[in-house]
Amino acid sequence: MADDLLVNLGSLTDTANVLIDLARHLQTAQVDLFVLDSADGPASHPELAQSMRSFVEFAHDQHQDVIALLAALSTRVRTTANSYQHTDEVTAADMTALLTQSTYRRADQHPM
Repeated sequence: MADDLLVNLGSLTDTANVLIDLARHLQTAQVDLFVLDSADGPASHPELAQSMRSFVEFAHDQHQDVIALLAALSTRVRTTANSYQHTDEVTAADMTALLTQSTYRRADQHPM
């Protein structure tokens, strides 16, 4: 089972960077709500203006939610990568200690 789990630390870090970059690009591309002022009366019918405002405010909220979700996912992936790296370093240190601090004894030399 352990042979099935392979983690590429660089890939995790790259993924976290891509997610935060995507969130940053989406943040800069968001539509400002003040553009709805041009759709208010007398430029358009009040019901149409209200429908447009409702739709754009909903879309704006969804947009903000996507940005927050991408940033949270980026943080989670980066935390996972850091945890994996720490665990890998601890395992490597334990293996090094085992190999460097062990003494080989033949089987007939071990006390029973």
